[in-house]
Amino acid sequence: MTRSSLSEFHNIRRSMQKRLAFYMITLALILAAALVAGLFFFNQLKSPREELVTSLNFRMEAFASDMASLWRNVAVMGIHLSEDMTAIVEEQTPDLSAASWDPDTAERLQGAMLDSLCQYVRQADCSGAFVMLNASLSGDDFRSGLFLQRGNSARMSSDLLLYRGMAGAGRQNHVMPHRKWAQEFRLSDFPGLAEHLNTASAPIDRDCRTTELLTLPGTSERAILLTVPMLGADGTVYGLCGFSINQTYFSAHHIQPSGMSSLACVLSDGADGLDASQSLVTYPADGFCFVPEERLTEKSIREGLTAYSGTESSFVGLSQPFLAAVGDPEPHTLTVLFPRRTYHGILLKSVLEIGGLLLLLLFFGVVCCLYYTRRYLRPVMRDIELLKEEDCGGAQMTFDELRPVSAKLRFHEQTITDLETEKQGIQQRADLFRSQNEQLRSEKQDLQGQVENMQNQVEDTQVQLDDSLMEIRRLAYLGKKELDSKDYENFLAGYARLSSKELEICDALARGLSARQCAELIGSAPSTIDTYRKRIYEKTKIHKIRHLQLCYALMQMEREQTKQE
Repeated sequence: MTRSSLSEFHNIRRSMQKRLAFYMITLALILAAALVAGLFFFNQLKSPREELVTSLNFRMEAFASDMASLWRNVAVMGIHLSEDMTAIVEEQTPDLSAASWDPDTAERLQGAMLDSLCQYVRQADCSGAFVMLNASLSGDDFRSGLFLQRGNSARMSSDLLLYRGMAGAGRQNHVMPHRKWAQEFRLSDFPGLAEHLNTASAPIDRDCRTTELLTLPGTSERAILLTVPMLGADGTVYGLCGFSINQTYFSAHHIQPSGMSSLACVLSDGADGLDASQSLVTYPADGFCFVPEERLTEKSIREGLTAYSGTESSFVGLSQPFLAAVGDPEPHTLTVLFPRRTYHGILLKSVLEIGGLLLLLLFFGVVCCLYYTRRYLRPVMRDIELLKEEDCGGAQMTFDELRPVSAKLRFHEQTITDLETEKQGIQQRADLFRSQNEQLRSEKQDLQGQVENMQNQVEDTQVQLDDSLMEIRRLAYLGKKELDSKDYENFLAGYARLSSKELEICDALARGLSARQCAELIGSAPSTIDTYRKRIYEKTKIHKIRHLQLCYALMQMEREQTKQE
């Protein structure tokens, strides 16, 4: 190899080094872009716990908003209920003292209240409504009043049942008694009502309260009562009224939207720990999370989450205080939680996704390296080996930078290759000309066949026209006998008003063509032909195709006679 060849070879080596560096930098950028795209795709730019906390906070906000709307609406309805019940009391028996309070008075007053109370139960977002009067027939621990409940709290349209109140008042208003019916309220069975009755004060919208979660006497149904005082204009406390929300109604009508199937949303008292037996629980629309009826101990864990542990089950979630009514001395607690095994499963899934992402990146890097090795490094080594050999066996260089070094050695081989390529090109063009000639002959034969078909069609059309003329003459002759002169005059007047398109379709129909044949002849849809036919009937005052053909034939015959004259 000469000195000039060595110099060219060194220049080629420097060019290859630059290209190799460029390819490696490109590979690094592609890997970095793939890593960022993978992190975005798997949503792993945040830690799994942060994503979980964000999701729980979103669900807590939705649950808190639902609860705020529920108790706000119930409180507004409670204030209206208090005003209406107070007006009824003052109208019927403003004196609720023991001297004037007897069963007949109680039944009469409750009968006057019951219809309005039924309407409030059906309109309010509640499982029941009550009115507890500051009067008693049975002693100091009892109070008269009404308590209505839905027969099936899971259904808004269910019948109402009389849980507390005079049976006679219920029968008068067609309200059946509850299976655990009682005539009066026992104050000891409804914690907080006696205290609220003694401390009630104006304004009533600032003295709305909710009770602790209690079990309705004689049933296993847990409920929270919202109580509103009934105050007269002079400050007399007539009693309490309000609404109840039990567990069945709460879980059926306050289902929470959530992408997590194993989730529970809990409204509980503000005591330490979470006691499901003293809580109202609801779930997502497509899921369920069993929360045992025991007190769960709380323990803070990372990222602001709280662990809730029981004897056999444990959960992870978030809690926040919630003031259901303005007059509540202590707030309730809202909690969203899901099983701890689900929490660990989510973390494990995130770890597996990150591991899968790393394996994918590793695989991608290996594939890229193999690809660049095959497309660049191996061809370079092969070209260098070809430069060392005097007889390369007709092999071609891969990189243009190496071609000048072996240009003389490859010149004759390239010339032979070009001649062979030109020969193959000539043969291909000759084959192409032969195939084009055969194709032209075939097209010529096809055109001749089409011309013959068109001639046959013209002859057939002429025969049809002759038949149509004969039919027109026959119909004209019949038309003179069958048609009424007034109908024919109406046809001529309407025919003169037809548009060009309507004339064309009228002529085709008169010749006996069907709507489908007219559509094919004119190039329109059959529905369009039907529309035009209706217009023709309206203008010519003809409603049968037979009469149309007769009138048209008679008109044509008269025109031919006129031309002959």
